[in-house]
Amino acid sequence: MKTFVVSTLLIAALHLSCSREALATSSNESNCSVTNAGYGAGELHIICASGSINYAFLAGNNEAGTCPTTDIDTLKAWVAQALVARASGLFLNVWYTDSCGAEGSQTIRAIIGIEVKGN
Repeated sequence: MKTFVVSTLLIAALHLSCSREALATSSNESNCSVTNAGYGAGELHIICASGSINYAFLAGNNEAGTCPTTDIDTLKAWVAQALVARASGLFLNVWYTDSCGAEGSQTIRAIIGIEVKGN
């Protein structure tokens, strides 16, 4: 059953990726071991064992500032992928931009794409 759930989520995630151009101009953390993932008030956060905190914002969230936003279905898929990675011990590849500001003038790592990787 666990394999079926992971497979289903990975297949669904393939259809929700961002453009290759966006990924080509971004930075990435290739071995994010998820220690915490959560969603609240239009904001997803994924915390990696490295200490990095990565955010994704729902379109229309006033706290997104100049950071990219995404739709609710993509956020749901990213939450599912992060929780699968955390529960199964797999790693995430997190693409992000840190050239945006949110929540005032704070510079943050805004997620633009993720994928679940094997260990």
